Amino acid sequence: MKSRIISISLAVLFGAALRSAFAIGGVDTPPAPSAPHEVTFSQAKETKLDNGLRVIVVERPGLPLLAAELVVRNGAEVDPDQLAGVATMTGSLLTRGTETMSAPQIASAMESLGGSIDSGAHWDASHVTMVVMSDKAEAAFRIMADVVLHPTFKQDEIDRFKNQTLDGLRVALRQPGSLGQFVTIRAIFGTSEYGHAPGGTMESTQAIQREDIVKIYQTYYRPENAALVLSGNITLEQGRKYAEQFFGGWKTTGQPAAEPASHDEKTQLKPTNIVVDMPEAGQAMVILAKPAIKRSSPDYYAGTVANAALGNGFISRLNREIRIKRGLSYGARSALEARRAVGPFMAWAQTKNASAGEVAGLIQSELKRLHTEPVQGEELVSRQAVLTGGFARSLESNNGYVNRVASLITQDLPLSTLNTYISSVNAVTAKDVSAFAEKYLETPTSLVIVGKAPEFLEGLKKNFPDVRVIPIPELDLNRPELVKKK
Repeated sequence: MKSRIISISLAVLFGAALRSAFAIGGVDTPPAPSAPHEVTFSQAKETKLDNGLRVIVVERPGLPLLAAELVVRNGAEVDPDQLAGVATMTGSLLTRGTETMSAPQIASAMESLGGSIDSGAHWDASHVTMVVMSDKAEAAFRIMADVVLHPTFKQDEIDRFKNQTLDGLRVALRQPGSLGQFVTIRAIFGTSEYGHAPGGTMESTQAIQREDIVKIYQTYYRPENAALVLSGNITLEQGRKYAEQFFGGWKTTGQPAAEPASHDEKTQLKPTNIVVDMPEAGQAMVILAKPAIKRSSPDYYAGTVANAALGNGFISRLNREIRIKRGLSYGARSALEARRAVGPFMAWAQTKNASAGEVAGLIQSELKRLHTEPVQGEELVSRQAVLTGGFARSLESNNGYVNRVASLITQDLPLSTLNTYISSVNAVTAKDVSAFAEKYLETPTSLVIVGKAPEFLEGLKKNFPDVRVIPIPELDLNRPELVKKK
């Protein structure tokens, strides 16, 4: 009898799996998402210390964990020429030693509190983030403040971080997918602030000296250029008290840190088609990309929904066309990365070398189809549901909350944006998506393919006749031309 029950259960499960598979393949349709309903998230409250440090608290009573992030409003975009990666290195080294604690001691001290601490940098921001139980907050803030205010940037830690970075780069630069990303940002942003690898290249990493790191720290790590964001079982008054106690003595220069220049003019580069010939590549990486919009753009929400329809998720248009219908890739995706200045749009897929040209044509066609065949009805509603559901889930934890608030600070957006995001996404219409696609995606994009060029180059030229081929030995990621000096 037991075996029969098990067999029936397996049959039911197998049948459910088949129905799910048929739904994905288009034979059936998934259940419609529920109707949108109004959601109100905890509103961030703000104060400011005399030294200019913004203190932002999200009061969430009853949640025992406290999350805190000290965010500095500059990151990889301020890397000097030929020193790509120095801001990332500076941010990462904050937790690698202070005047009173070594890196192992910092890690051990936070672990003894049952908490964690991390630091780093990315485009437009650097950060120190910690999570700890609320009743251990004072001890944790003492460590966090020490990390922010008294880093030593010891040479042995710099050398260790460099070696780790170089090891990672050696692996990444042998992979078509990773190398394609490196080449693409150079191709679309050139010499502008976003036109380099935020984590550095082999050459730039080796060139960075301790004085370069100290200069980044002294120039940008200042209270008037930073904010302390707290979320958990804490009030604004308590948050200000901690900020005064541990960061009130942080000296200000009285001058704001230099803002990165606007990329609007610098990013109007002529689209280019580049093939990096990597003879050892088992597969080819295909990327179509271009500069797109700022996060503050009025077109942001339409662009977010457009991107969700195009390449966000298994049933997105790119994935349906390239993976599900044709089996040319394990996955095709797109991303709209709107930053404080104009960020990139990218659509990509990894495929067999022989099918690289075909995949490039399919991505190009899907970009055009986003305008000619509107995203409407169930497709529009489901994409909006994916975005709003993901946003709401990101605010379930205190750590997620401080990350969201820190991003608003980085992008010069009002804190109230947290409570307008969902309604803004749901207000996007099919006409809005089509207009975004026509304005931003139908104009020429740059094509980058990294792979075994002889297997696809001839076919590629049918749709992309003007192609520049760069053999791997001639590639130079540190130069806007992407080729070594002769």
